[in-house]
Amino acid sequence: MAAAGLVVGAPQASAEIGARVVIEGGGLSNGFGTGCAYTVAATANSGAGMDFYDNGVWFAATEGSSSPKTHTARWVPATPGTHTLLITQNGDAKTIVLTVGTGINAGSSCLVI
Repeated sequence: MAAAGLVVGAPQASAEIGARVVIEGGGLSNGFGTGCAYTVAATANSGAGMDFYDNGVWFAATEGSSSPKTHTARWVPATPGTHTLLITQNGDAKTIVLTVGTGINAGSSCLVI
């Protein structure tokens, strides 16, 4: 079983969200598929919680903590096509644009066609 993943690092003027956002999940082929679950992980430089959006629709929030940590959210794309994931924290934001194909969820893995 292979793992599909995407790592995005982009310099930002604001420093709330760290330099990395990672999307990972099981897959038998590269890419992301509908109906398959992926973990979106974003590092933080502050203890504030984060909000996660897919094409402008909120899908998860994380709690704040007393110190910076990595925040994770479960993402299950419902439609094929272009998806813009937006992660926000205290006015800072990271955007990831990716393409989602049709997924065949096999439980512990996902075949994307």
